[in-house]
Amino acid sequence: MRGLLPRSMAIALLLATAVGAGNRIGWAQDAAPPAAATPAAAPASPPPRPLTLPEIARRDRLRSSVEWLASPERQGRGPGTAGIDVAGEWVAGQFVALGLDTSVVGEASFQPFPITLDATLGAAEENVAEVVAPPAADGSTAVQQLVLGTDWTPLAAGGSGAFDLPLVFAGYGITAKAEDYDDYTPLGAAGAKGAAVIVLRQEPQKDDPKSKFDGNQASQYAPLNRKVANASEHEVGAVVFCNDASNTDDALMAFTRAGDGSDKRTLPIVQVKRPVVAEIVGKVLGMTLVDLEKQIDDGPTPRSAALAGWRIRGRVAINRSETQARNILAILPGIGAVVPPSVAADAAALAAAHGPAAPASPHDDPPASPAEAKALGDLENQAPAGKDESPVDPHAAADPHATVDPHAGTDPHGSAGPHGAGEGATALKPILATETVILGAHYDHLGYGGSNSAAPGETTIHPGADDNGSGTAMLVEVARILAEEGPYPRSILFVAFSGEERGLLGSAHYTANAAVPLADTVAMVNLDMVGRLDGGKLIIHGTGTGTGLDALVDRLVATHGFDVAKDPGGFGPSDHASFYAKKIPVLHVFTGTHADYHRPTDTAEKINYDGMARIARMVAEGVKELARAPQAPAYVEVAGQQTMARRDGERPYFGSIPDFTKPGKGYAISGVSKDSPAAKGGLLGGDLIIRIGESAVTGLDDFDSALRKHKGGETVPVVVKRGEQESTFDVTLGAPR
Repeated sequence: MRGLLPRSMAIALLLATAVGAGNRIGWAQDAAPPAAATPAAAPASPPPRPLTLPEIARRDRLRSSVEWLASPERQGRGPGTAGIDVAGEWVAGQFVALGLDTSVVGEASFQPFPITLDATLGAAEENVAEVVAPPAADGSTAVQQLVLGTDWTPLAAGGSGAFDLPLVFAGYGITAKAEDYDDYTPLGAAGAKGAAVIVLRQEPQKDDPKSKFDGNQASQYAPLNRKVANASEHEVGAVVFCNDASNTDDALMAFTRAGDGSDKRTLPIVQVKRPVVAEIVGKVLGMTLVDLEKQIDDGPTPRSAALAGWRIRGRVAINRSETQARNILAILPGIGAVVPPSVAADAAALAAAHGPAAPASPHDDPPASPAEAKALGDLENQAPAGKDESPVDPHAAADPHATVDPHAGTDPHGSAGPHGAGEGATALKPILATETVILGAHYDHLGYGGSNSAAPGETTIHPGADDNGSGTAMLVEVARILAEEGPYPRSILFVAFSGEERGLLGSAHYTANAAVPLADTVAMVNLDMVGRLDGGKLIIHGTGTGTGLDALVDRLVATHGFDVAKDPGGFGPSDHASFYAKKIPVLHVFTGTHADYHRPTDTAEKINYDGMARIARMVAEGVKELARAPQAPAYVEVAGQQTMARRDGERPYFGSIPDFTKPGKGYAISGVSKDSPAAKGGLLGGDLIIRIGESAVTGLDDFDSALRKHKGGETVPVVVKRGEQESTFDVTLGAPR
């Protein structure tokens, strides 16, 4: 899962932004990450009932699957590893063994898409830099060649190419309006534009408990990626990091210390040793670098200045290789169903009371009510058509990939749903086999860690047992249950997504290249981190995104003995968000965050397998109900909600929905949340945000940093590219959520 609480990846933050929550905590920083939050102790709950024999077998299969997926041989299922390829083959093989149709995207189960791997430094001869002094009186120019790995190093966070730029000293590179401090102010309106800015690491008064920058704790301004974003907003030409005085060994940073380059910035980002900077400062400003830092700290007062006549030039070569990631798809074809008037009447009454009917389980779970059991029993038995009914050949529409619109102009997500007969009517339309419910889970994880890890600097396998070995194993197990007990009127598509940890890339690719038309997709259920059930407490997101879903969840958790915390919103840091952005009702089942999230300690022995067995049965019943309910849920637009706790509470609410499939020089959005500041300001899906207020926006980090320079209630101009045209919209930001 992509960042529910403490989060190291920029992408998670922006998904949370869509619902006005979350906080991007970049591990590409100098300060150690905050300790992972420990969930509060839950009230004592009665012990769960003993597992039935089918559930014991299910539990044992789940345990075996998670242990296999989280084993060292899977290499953390990181993109580009042999481990994730083998994991994908395993999922596909499981689908075949269950008798599912794996030809939904061709001859095999795989839907490939490209993904950029971590950057590597190019050849030494392609990475060169030199400092050029101002011309002497005789016209000669002194040039200092910098030695790669000794005097300087490129950083993966930046771009490749040649550069020849004037040098500017920009202090700590911080703009902090609330603290009344801005290193860029002394440089004037355009003093840093197009220049290579020298930026000190850390922040002023870092050891002073009374510092305005969170005392002697690292503040939000210390992370390297925040400094890069601020520099980018000032439209600099390059960032040149330099160790502050507290770094006594003056070591060069690791190549990926400032980020892995996933933001695809084009400006060079490098580090040079202190003696290089100290010599320039001494010659231009007439003081030592240590004295200059002390002057800044004494205020703190910015002491930024142009370094007249001095330049840095050279070239950087960073290799960014691509690999083919793969979504894994299989389908249980539907058979369609006639909806007799008696069932329609029952369904209408049930829907009026509490939403669609719940099915009777053929195994260990009772029906929610006799009326529901009768209604769905009639559906399964395909009752003969009455004189006023139109008989339906259950095989006539059996092709789940048909391209003909089965609704003849009816919007499947309209207010009445795909089978709504309109106000006052008693008949429901037939259930067509082309209508599809999607059950999904991502099977990728972090590999050996990297910038997305909550344990920065640890290059070791991150097993991802809960995130998301648990969801992957449950996807296969629920597919087993449904395949054994099916078929159903609607088709069920099972999808194991890849690229989720890199920004929901797999689900975004699917929704842009849907194997089953999105118009025929009635709902999507997402399994992400379902292995740490504690005290019987589940978290289910999306309960307000479709008619009847809230009541469905209430019935399911009551029947299966769970407590539930419900979130009505459909946007969040996991794959269901890609579907909700396409106006498809969604549910996301989740057992909660924990101290092992995105760490090497997320291991298989910590999984609650008894809990997983119970959740799998519940999920199967929920998907089954969606697959055969007389009336499918209709899409509901949910206004932005606060679904995750913020850590600092100072970033105003904007309400955009990021589009990670469209990288470019700006921040692309796929939509805006209902009634959000962005929506009220006139922004639309497809817009590319390129400026907020005075800040240029070239990507996700810039967007976050720019918002933090404003307060809720402020009206700021937002410049977007809409097609080929630039437009400005006044957006009144909301209070932090």
